[in-house]
Amino acid sequence: MLQQGWVILLVLALSTWRITSLLVNEDGPRNILVKFRYFTGVRFDEHSEPYGLNVVADALTCVWCTSPYIGLFVWIFWLVFHQLAIVVLMPFAISTAAILIESVVSKFDK
Repeated sequence: MLQQGWVILLVLALSTWRITSLLVNEDGPRNILVKFRYFTGVRFDEHSEPYGLNVVADALTCVWCTSPYIGLFVWIFWLVFHQLAIVVLMPFAISTAAILIESVVSKFDK
């Protein structure tokens, strides 16, 4: 039982990071995430540094700022929908694992 708890925690943590990274750093297909950030009020200064026009946009400018909210959402999603949440979140967790593996492997290729 305890081992299953660690697996669930790992899935929730990895998926939280991946979703947060997508919202903060990535373009997405057809720049949908760029458009989402612009819609929420994220802009860029003359040095290409992001800044927010409001509290939500401010949060969407850094992973550390956004991840507590995404983590809370992911946790509540899991509390309410146990199995469905794991099914939905697992691809994000697997993607994070692949990114971590690629980061490690690429360091050895240099």
